[in-house]
Amino acid sequence: MSCAAAFAAFLVFPAVLQGQTLTLNEAIHLAEAHNRSLQIAQLDQRKAADETKVAQSYRFPSFSLTALAAQPLSSLGLTFPLGSLGTYPNIGPIPGKTTTLQGPLKPSGIFFANATQPLSQQWKIGLQTQFARLGQRISEQQVRATRQATVNEVRCLYYGILQAESGKKSLQATVEFLRELDRNIGQDELQRVALRADLLNVQAQLAQAEYELLKLEDPLQTQKQQLNQLMGREVDTPFEVDAMSVIEAEGLDLEEARARALASRPEILLARLKAQQATLGRKIANADRIPDVGLSATVVETVNLSNILPNRLITAGVQMNWDVFDWGRKRKKADEARSNEEEASLQLKDTEAAVVIDVTHRYRQVAEAKKEVEVTGRLQSAAQELVRVTLNQYAQKAALLSDLLKAQSNLADVHHQATRALLDLATAQANLEKAIGEDE
Repeated sequence: MSCAAAFAAFLVFPAVLQGQTLTLNEAIHLAEAHNRSLQIAQLDQRKAADETKVAQSYRFPSFSLTALAAQPLSSLGLTFPLGSLGTYPNIGPIPGKTTTLQGPLKPSGIFFANATQPLSQQWKIGLQTQFARLGQRISEQQVRATRQATVNEVRCLYYGILQAESGKKSLQATVEFLRELDRNIGQDELQRVALRADLLNVQAQLAQAEYELLKLEDPLQTQKQQLNQLMGREVDTPFEVDAMSVIEAEGLDLEEARARALASRPEILLARLKAQQATLGRKIANADRIPDVGLSATVVETVNLSNILPNRLITAGVQMNWDVFDWGRKRKKADEARSNEEEASLQLKDTEAAVVIDVTHRYRQVAEAKKEVEVTGRLQSAAQELVRVTLNQYAQKAALLSDLLKAQSNLADVHHQATRALLDLATAQANLEKAIGEDE
């Protein structure tokens, strides 16, 4: 018997619904579309894609412009000592005396423009671009992990609401039964046929059942509000759940479940990507030792700075920047990156072991839940038969009222236990699906 058929057998919802009927798949789709935690993870994914584009842009030439407008406070001049330009026959020394040429003290400007095309840095830029792409893939897996966690939480809340509704209907049936019994025994007590103690006993159990029914309302409404929050809706949006929308998951053997989890579990894929990132980080640290060499073109232009100096200078050539001595800083960074790589490798192995343990545990929980469903089904059949027999015996004065009340209470408990077992099975199957990590 499938979960859906069993739920349909156990749960009967009110004829007048408080809101629109919401199936499990509809709840999942709404959460995937509007859940705020998932939207935050998707925004992080977009930022990671932008970071990849930024890393790629460093391959292209860089252009810079620097401008300075100022009022000189001292004159910029050149001093030519006597004869500094030579002494010539018939002319004499040039200049004939020490001469100073000064620029005007008026507002001036300096403009510096530079264009640089990196050459030796291309290898390092390529590594950094790969590093950024891995970060983008990591964000994708984080979105998957968030989506799967959200779907699992939706399923658990949905099953919890079904369980609470089942308990509510079971208690309502018990209350109606006790009310009817209270009326009948009240009439018998007036006719001196039933004992006053029997009437008080029924009324006490009725009051207890009504209290349990009232106490169940708060967790039921709280779970509905939590489910609305997961779906990104107003928390007080009314809705009803549909037991028929719960479908039993496909059966897998343990080895197949483990293989699927190791191939698709987001945690493992994240650990693998982080291990690749650590390897790239080591390569990037080693690439820092390469001198920065690039093609450079520079233009310097001045305005009102000097009447004697050239006001424009244009150069083109090769530019190199190299930290010849860094006190072992780059070597220590490379050692640190190598340690990070080893740590990421160990974390990957530890994550794989944890996933295998988790899948095995969830698989056993499903097997236990299936067995519990089988046991409660048999207990339910036995309890229903006991109520039927006891009711006939009570009608024929062959059984006490306490026996009938005990049988009815036991039947209500077994009904609730059977439904809880089915919902526990559905929850265990949802947890196993999440442990396997496959997308729907």
